[in-house]
Amino acid sequence: MSLLAGLSWQVSPANDFGEIHNWDELLYFFNHTLPECHMKLREDTKQVTLFVLYLAIFVVGLVENLLVICVNWRCLGRGGLLNLYIFNMAIADLGIILSLPVWMLEVMLDYTWLWGSFSCRFTHYFYFANMYSSIFFLVCLSIDRYVTLTNASPSWQRHEHRMRRAVCAGVWVLSAIIPLPEVVHIQLVESSEPMCLFMAPFETYNTWALVVALFTTVLGFMLPFPLLVIFNVLTACRLRREGWPEGRRHCLLVCAYVAVFAICWLPYHVTLLLLTLHGTHVSLHCYLVRLLYFFYDIIDCFSMFHCVANPILYNFLSPRFRNQLLSTVVHYLPKVRARGDRRASSSSSSSTQHSIIITKEGAQPAARQLPHPSLPLRLS
Repeated sequence: MSLLAGLSWQVSPANDFGEIHNWDELLYFFNHTLPECHMKLREDTKQVTLFVLYLAIFVVGLVENLLVICVNWRCLGRGGLLNLYIFNMAIADLGIILSLPVWMLEVMLDYTWLWGSFSCRFTHYFYFANMYSSIFFLVCLSIDRYVTLTNASPSWQRHEHRMRRAVCAGVWVLSAIIPLPEVVHIQLVESSEPMCLFMAPFETYNTWALVVALFTTVLGFMLPFPLLVIFNVLTACRLRREGWPEGRRHCLLVCAYVAVFAICWLPYHVTLLLLTLHGTHVSLHCYLVRLLYFFYDIIDCFSMFHCVANPILYNFLSPRFRNQLLSTVVHYLPKVRARGDRRASSSSSSSTQHSIIITKEGAQPAARQLPHPSLPLRLS
């Protein structure tokens, strides 16, 4: 976010920088030497669109991820093979969701930052750390799902839970380290209006910007996406080959996993690289540059759609998760009813158990368990 805000000043000729000695002079220089591309782009319309998108993602993502965390928290100790990755991914997605109100206000204030220098760095750090965590847990889930399907050795089964906990801890540590090269150069710039921007050393700004952009693209897309594709395709092929009853459904889910990841992240990284390389390594047409800068914030906002899509793809489409969600609701619902009407406790308890009581005249009551379909491998 702040990286592109800083890069937006690089559209003027670099060979005129010799007469500039500090960032204040640079701000003035860029504000008066932008290329003349007369395009009617409505900033007010963009701000309203961004606010609506941020608000929709915030509301829906908050509800979804809280439900996923609640349900998987109750099921972590009960044999859910891959619940740990899904649980941690939901926490990371929730962290991204919780940072959205700041971006909403920043957009509506025309990118004026009113919350001080510490929050300028911390908010970006918090967002990027959770962004990488969410992507890495998604990759770990895809790899572990295939390994669990193909590896039946007693050694793996004995140590799989310990290995998963170690992997999750490693992902959080790695995700906490990766954003540091960018965050250390994020500063609160006090110009006419305070702005939170990526401000690397003046003499090496282009190099730093390129390194950070490549770093983000490689770790955030170029490495995770092939791994996601390979292991999901291998899992789908293995299920089809072994004749699983829902093999076709799982193949469709695999296509959805890959497509959603590509749709959310590919436009963001392509735009980031083009704008970073512009002016130093490639030359883009003036109108294209204007369009990329104008739509970058919308593309960046759209990349957060994965916080809404992940709970649906990896939780709500699973019959097993839906039964667990119903079980969680049923677990807490009788307590509320009991407080309101203690006299109806006998009837309410019979209606909220996980069984159906069938009685006939002259026959003993019989209990039949509600169906709780689950596969030995959680695939969705």
